[in-house]
Amino acid sequence: MSNPQPPDSPPTPNEDFAKQAAHSSPGIVREFGQFLVENKKWWLIPILVAVGLITVLVAASSSPLAPLIYPLF
Repeated sequence: MSNPQPPDSPPTPNEDFAKQAAHSSPGIVREFGQFLVENKKWWLIPILVAVGLITVLVAASSSPLAPLIYPLF
């Protein structure tokens, strides 16, 4: 049998890794939001919104919604 460590000792690297691996990931959107908040990269938000809108327009141009998009331009 191995000797158990006292409860006040720091976890070994293997225990710490296993503990972090057991947690589920927060998701890409939430992780990116945390990145924006922690690093104060607020200028990225308008760029992402513009890229998102262009993506939606391109995707909609090949769908039955295309005739409704043409009057916008």
